[in-house]
Amino acid sequence: FLPKTSMMTAGNGLHLHFSFRNVGSKANMFSDPKEATGISQEGGSFIEGILGHLPSLLSFSLPTNNSFRRIGPGCWTGSTIVWSTEDKEVPLRVCIDLDTNQATNVELKLSDATANIYLEIAMILSAGMDGMKNKKKLRPMVTDATSGAPLPQSLQESLDLLKTNEFLKSVLGPELSTAYVAVRESEAELEKSLEEEVMDAFNKA
Repeated sequence: FLPKTSMMTAGNGLHLHFSFRNVGSKANMFSDPKEATGISQEGGSFIEGILGHLPSLLSFSLPTNNSFRRIGPGCWTGSTIVWSTEDKEVPLRVCIDLDTNQATNVELKLSDATANIYLEIAMILSAGMDGMKNKKKLRPMVTDATSGAPLPQSLQESLDLLKTNEFLKSVLGPELSTAYVAVRESEAELEKSLEEEVMDAFNKA
C-alpha cells in the first residue's frame, strides 16, 4: 500500500470516481449533452469546487511525505490544478462512455491508501458541494497537462494551505481541524527523520 516504492515506477494510488443522481431519478445528473463540455452545470460546479480547494484537500488524500512523490509527469496524477477528459496526466479526469460519448463521472487521481478514507471522502464531497452551492463556473479544459497553477509539492505545504482554508476547517470543526493538522505535522516530521536515518545507514553500508 506504500504510495511510492521506487522513483522508477508510477507508484500505488487509490483513484476515486464521483457522479450523482437526483433523488428518485435514475438519470446520471453529471452528464448534459446540451453543454459544450458534455458536463452538466451541476457537474461542472462540482469539479470546480474540488479544483478550488484541491491544494488543501491533498492533506487528506495524500497524507504522508511519501504520498507526494507520486505527484508529477508519468505518475498518472498530474502536477497542476487542471481538469480534462480522458487524460491520465491530470488530477481530475472526466470519463467518457465509449458507447454514448457522454461524460459519466469525474476521477480524482490524487489519492492513495494511506488516507483516512472517511475524512477524505467527506472533505472531497464537501468541496464539490461547495462548488455546486455557489454555482461556480467550471474553468476551461486544458490540452496541456502541465499548464495551470502547480500543486503543493509536500504535505507540509498542503497543511499550511489547509490552515488558511476557512471552509474546509468549518467542515471539520475547530477541534478536529486543529488535531488533524497537529497529528499530520508530527507524522510528517517523524517520517522525514526516519528517512534521513535510513539514507544515512545506506550511505554508511
